[in-house]
Amino acid sequence: MSSRRFPGKMLAPLAGRPMIAWLLERLGAAVGRERLVLATSEDATDLPLAHFAERYGYQVFRGGLDNVFERFQACARVHPAPWVVRICGDSPMLDPGLIPMLLAHCHAGIDLVTNVATRTFPPGQSVEILSAETLQSVNAQELNAEECEHPTQVFYRNPARYSIRNIAATNPEWPRLSFVVDTLEDLRRLEPAMRTGAFPSFSAAVAA
Repeated sequence: MSSRRFPGKMLAPLAGRPMIAWLLERLGAAVGRERLVLATSEDATDLPLAHFAERYGYQVFRGGLDNVFERFQACARVHPAPWVVRICGDSPMLDPGLIPMLLAHCHAGIDLVTNVATRTFPPGQSVEILSAETLQSVNAQELNAEECEHPTQVFYRNPARYSIRNIAATNPEWPRLSFVVDTLEDLRRLEPAMRTGAFPSFSAAVAA
């Protein structure tokens, strides 16, 4: 909620509903509400966001504001699973079908399955799936400020240490599209599609 470019964006109205509501509903329908956790901060600015999610029956975890890696790591300890899927809250048009598609590549010996190691999907269609064991093996106190803010960066920066499986799209036009909400202008740009329910699909044409 304390986004510098768009303060309060998670609850900003989009096609008659708070932006985060679209993503929570689509993900909950795809993977089950009981497997979905909103991981936000303990800062007072995020209290309305936490209350919104809890009011509609979603699990909420609250951690530090600035050390997002540590928050992500702590959330995974409270809600244990062999694999942890990371989705950014500013992606209201994310294709939920990308999640099972990437999960199919999660095997022993893999640390991270992702579709953003090389950008072939549009912003707003990013899915990263981490081995929980690998996630917990990182000492968050040893990370620099940028790695704390962007919780998967430490893995991309150390490809020799971690086994990363990137899933690439086959449509060369997709990287030119954008479905992420970074600014108020982005929100307004997506508004017509959200009102008509014209959600794009990106989980079919891929190359492992």
